[in-house]
Amino acid sequence: MRPISRTALAAASAAVLAGTAFAPSAAGAPHDGAAGKRPIVGRAAAKQGGTAATVTLVTGDRVQVVTDGQGHSTATPLPDAKGRQPLVRTRQLGKDLYVYPASASAALAANRVDEELFNVTGLIRQGYDDARTGELPLIATYGPSVDVARSAPAAPRGARRGLPLPAVDGVALKADKKQASEVWRDVADRRTLAGSGLKKLWLDRKVATTLDRSTKQIHADQAWAAGYDGKGAKVAVLDTGVDAGHPDLKGRIADSRNFTGSPSTDDLQGHGTHTASTVGGTGAAGGGEKKGVAPGADLLIGKVLDDSGTGESSWIIAGMQWAVDQKADVVSMSP
Repeated sequence: MRPISRTALAAASAAVLAGTAFAPSAAGAPHDGAAGKRPIVGRAAAKQGGTAATVTLVTGDRVQVVTDGQGHSTATPLPDAKGRQPLVRTRQLGKDLYVYPASASAALAANRVDEELFNVTGLIRQGYDDARTGELPLIATYGPSVDVARSAPAAPRGARRGLPLPAVDGVALKADKKQASEVWRDVADRRTLAGSGLKKLWLDRKVATTLDRSTKQIHADQAWAAGYDGKGAKVAVLDTGVDAGHPDLKGRIADSRNFTGSPSTDDLQGHGTHTASTVGGTGAAGGGEKKGVAPGADLLIGKVLDDSGTGESSWIIAGMQWAVDQKADVVSMSP
């Protein structure tokens, strides 16, 4: 739990874009690899116990990824509807395999597209392979000529607009994989409405809850003895929502907002209630013995992780902006 100012919001949001829980490692400059119908890199076939998955990239190119029992992956570009084999370059970084189509070379060289959109093993790890989702979540950020807070930029053809993200001058998008090539042509062309003001296209990465150690380690009892219990302060808790009926939190929640695909701010996963109680619970459920760090503070609950405990970077960014707009003195983010 730490203070966050309005001026720090953009930097913190950029950190969410740059790397979050479950986010695969970043790659350096790609190098030339082989292309064709044979596997691009690694072993020719999966060993017993291996897995296979098909991944549609943001460019619309499709890749079959085979991972053997030791975690080594190979990739084969699949022909398009007209039978044409895409030209690709590859990079292996640890166990992460990056596949770069030729159609993305200019955007990659100009740093207008996130390389994690081409980390095929990372996309599978996050559940973005074709078997598990028909959409690819993106974050589009724009230059100073585009004011996303006042006027939402045009959505690329084949994509639908999600949360506005003025903290990073961006907007969340969901690209239909069946129309991914159209989405890519629209954003890659600076002459289109969708591409003219585009600064960079990012993968909207998966995030997940983590547990922390007991707050007894920070000597909160000494702060209470000195008269500091958080009274008069607003603390925003960005997590999986909250059980508003929990004894520790009754009457403690000043406002709440849901940024996820779940139907309400109710906490069906449990982590958000745990975090909110740790931050500002009264301790009523334990007879007053297990108070939160700031039992006198007003709590703002932002649900940025869904009922499974996972979410997207754009949800967190939107929650951070909401917390600042609510004039939160402190923002607690568990992801």
